[in-house]
Amino acid sequence: MGSVGVYIRVDRRLLEEFTKVAEMLGMSRSEAIRRAMEEFIAAQKGESMTSRMRGIVKSKLSLKELEEAHLVFKG
Repeated sequence: MGSVGVYIRVDRRLLEEFTKVAEMLGMSRSEAIRRAMEEFIAAQKGESMTSRMRGIVKSKLSLKELEEAHLVFKG
C-alpha cells in the first residue's frame, strides 16, 4: 500500500497541542494522525476500543467489565 500526502488546515493551538502529545508518546505527527484516522473509522463502524483491544490483551475480565473500567479511567 502506497502512501499519499494530505494537506489539512487546523487551528495553530490544536496543532501545537497535538504535536506535543504525539511527541510525548514517542510518535511522529504523521503516525499520530494515521492512528487518529484509524480510531475515527473504527468508531464510525461501531467498534469500541475495548473490543479491538480484546484481540491484543488477554484479560480475565468480561468485555462489559473492561468497557466499564475504560469509562472510569477515561473519567
